[in-house]
Amino acid sequence: MKNMKHPIAVLGLPLAAVTLDQAVDRIESLITQEGAHQVATANLDCLMKSVRDPHLHRIIAGCDIVVADGMPLVWASSLLGSGLPQRITAVNIVSRLMKLSASKGYRIFLLGGGPGVAERTRALFESRLPGVEICGAFAPPVSALNHMNHSEIIEKIHAARPDILLVGFGNPKQEKWISHNRKRLGVPVSMGIGVSMEILLGDLKRAPRSFKDFVGFLTRLPLALAANLSQRIYFGPTTTSRTRNSEYLHLHVAGKINAALAPVIDRAVEDCIAETRILCIHLELVTRIDAAGLGILLDARRRLIDAGLTLQTAQLPSRMRSRLDSWCVRPLLDELTPRQTPIASEESAPAMNATKN
Repeated sequence: MKNMKHPIAVLGLPLAAVTLDQAVDRIESLITQEGAHQVATANLDCLMKSVRDPHLHRIIAGCDIVVADGMPLVWASSLLGSGLPQRITAVNIVSRLMKLSASKGYRIFLLGGGPGVAERTRALFESRLPGVEICGAFAPPVSALNHMNHSEIIEKIHAARPDILLVGFGNPKQEKWISHNRKRLGVPVSMGIGVSMEILLGDLKRAPRSFKDFVGFLTRLPLALAANLSQRIYFGPTTTSRTRNSEYLHLHVAGKINAALAPVIDRAVEDCIAETRILCIHLELVTRIDAAGLGILLDARRRLIDAGLTLQTAQLPSRMRSRLDSWCVRPLLDELTPRQTPIASEESAPAMNATKN
């Protein structure tokens, strides 16, 4: 399986197209990079909560890595035309990160779980994996997010100096807590792990499942599939041109947005970051967008937001707005107002860059 650079968009979530080995390799690469990074595992519960909670949706879409912790999401990716290689559970990632710690000395902090759960998990892995570096284990009193003693938790984490922070507050609390405190924490990698510690200890056999979430998923998926089928079949070339004004780099696309367009969008993102510009992608002449193409757009959005910028869309026909709604991505892609229009082309005449179909 090829380790794809960009995620696949499945009902609004940018899911990494990786195996478990590749996911662990990517997490390790984040440890060595500058900045504080967030990793998430997405199951049906996470998906449906993000659909209902725009704040959570934006947090998940802004994570450096999101993996599919649920077979329904893997099946959906195949139905949408860009199959994910496998389900990757938080439990499996935690186990692999512990082995990585034992072999390479990365320091891990366990946060959350019920009373005594983090300490018991620490003892479990220290007995199983000689050399594992679990530098801290703390379960704060259970309380609402806005009533937590964030300073106390952050002080304990700072004192431990972890490379990896594993947070077991449950979704959406853990994702919101990490996002809210990520910069203050300064930990290279923070990841929500739900009830993984309880499962590893044998206190739970599996994470709780919701029939309501499954019904909601079955309601959403046909809409996304119908949106895919409603797109015109297009066999011609895809072309792009770029224009600039004082604030924006405008990327005009005619044809398809799919994996083949990744180099063009990547270059536009890099130029926007270098020039401190907002990227606006014009969709008026776009005939098809697949799950890989949506994933590229969501990844571009994440990179721009990390740089203090953003990605916007423009000239959306009504049919495209409807499809973006069906794919659950429209809330993430802000639409440019008509008054903000490009004024000068990048070259003396707008160049059309052909890409593969």
